[in-house]
Amino acid sequence: MIVSVVLVTATMGTANSAGDDKGVRFNTPGVLDLAERAQKIAGGTAVVIAELAGEDAAEIFSAAEVGEAQPGLRFSDDEFGCNKPSRKCSLEHERKLLETAGATAKRDGKRLTITPGSGVPVVFIDWTVAVTKSADGDDETHWYLGRMPGSGYERVEVQFGHDAPGDFLINPQSGKVAFVHNGSDIAALSPDGKLLVTFNTLNPPPSIRVAALDATGPRLALQCEAGQGSTHVTPVFKGWHDANSFDLVFEIGEQSKSMVRLAMRLKQGSGGWQLAAGDGARVAQIGFSCHAAAGGS
Repeated sequence: MIVSVVLVTATMGTANSAGDDKGVRFNTPGVLDLAERAQKIAGGTAVVIAELAGEDAAEIFSAAEVGEAQPGLRFSDDEFGCNKPSRKCSLEHERKLLETAGATAKRDGKRLTITPGSGVPVVFIDWTVAVTKSADGDDETHWYLGRMPGSGYERVEVQFGHDAPGDFLINPQSGKVAFVHNGSDIAALSPDGKLLVTFNTLNPPPSIRVAALDATGPRLALQCEAGQGSTHVTPVFKGWHDANSFDLVFEIGEQSKSMVRLAMRLKQGSGGWQLAAGDGARVAQIGFSCHAAAGGS
């Protein structure tokens, strides 16, 4: 299924038990949910597998792991730099970003509105569902974090009551929206800010997605996954090699037994995406394959 991303307004939000609108959420129709493992590129082009040079494999193996502890999208507490994180401090820092944004972003109490060039507002609402005798409470809080370098996309962090934080990435012209689960998944921007790779390291089989944050995005540019039988395959992110390629190591096998390590580099070039691997036979064994969107980007 090709993901169709459309303009999102507050009227598309879901309602809580009290009937109140929750605004735009990760599962709002039209939002590209990059945390969703089932994302596919219908009719996508199969990515060619090439041999990875030995020196490149050695470089990838020796590179430091980039994990969830080094988020590519910094959390609001880190962005705001409050000595003691508090709502008062966060609101003060957010206010300065809102002033810089002008008419593009504004807060009205619990309501945060992003108005892109299209003029159709994207509205996020802070909400709380109280604890009852029969159910746990829940809540979501949003923070405006300004424009992202490179892409110029607007970024809004969402803090969940019972989950790690996520981010909404909003095209400043069209208002198209993507969601990435920044707190529990790898979410790493390319050096120029135009591509975002995201995947979960804990839930097998491996499923990797790359989104393009360009003028027509956000959109799914690349989708990779291992075979359903690959329960003991763990992807390790080794960072972006340059603006168009990133590196992975797949740890194959159980930790307590003999484990095989497989180096990979995924690269976007003028001819489309390419997967270079140190052992093509091992790639086939775990059933790992990638598909790129039409046009190779």
